[in-house]
Amino acid sequence: MVLRVTAVLVAFATTTVCTATSGPGIGLKVGAQTIDDPVNTGKITRARLDLEVSSPLLWDEHADFALTFGGTYVGSYTETYTDTVDGTYIDDLYTDRLSLFDIRLAARLYPLGDSSPIRPYVGAGIGYFWFQDNWENDYSDTFEDHPGDYDTVYDHAEGTEALAHAPFPFVLAGLTVQVGSNIEIMAEFQYDIDKKDSGYDLGGPIYLFGARFRF
Repeated sequence: MVLRVTAVLVAFATTTVCTATSGPGIGLKVGAQTIDDPVNTGKITRARLDLEVSSPLLWDEHADFALTFGGTYVGSYTETYTDTVDGTYIDDLYTDRLSLFDIRLAARLYPLGDSSPIRPYVGAGIGYFWFQDNWENDYSDTFEDHPGDYDTVYDHAEGTEALAHAPFPFVLAGLTVQVGSNIEIMAEFQYDIDKKDSGYDLGGPIYLFGARFRF
């Protein structure tokens, strides 16, 4: 799939002739991220969204720097506990909505410089991630107040907790295609390395497609 989309971008670029700008840029990328399932065994793949702010192209358009804010909604997990203790029926529902956010700073090298509208690149960087839990707890006790008369007491609590957070390194490779004087289309692969904390391993591959506007 990645190769097919990249081939389409290359074919489009070869028919486009323009004078490209090389100033700072802002871009939006969407794609998919694969990580270890934080609750069950195995891998899961989830949609990802990134917002990128990039520096001007430097050193004869052979390099730039990118600051990226991104995230993934991991999923919702529910656990229910019911029991009867001393005539009291207990119903406890706990829901976790898990999200993964990170901020990244990368340096990217464009070997072809400004010699082509089609620019492969490689890079590496460091990021910081937060594995977030937005949780809710619904609790109820049902008991017999008088013979044949039952009362139920309800309680609700909710909050936000960072289950894990830590710095991590990553590597990347990609391709930009100039489709106008200010517009670039991107296809990118990233791999997060040693993205671990508090028993969670959230590293793995990320596949992204998007567009960037350079001023």
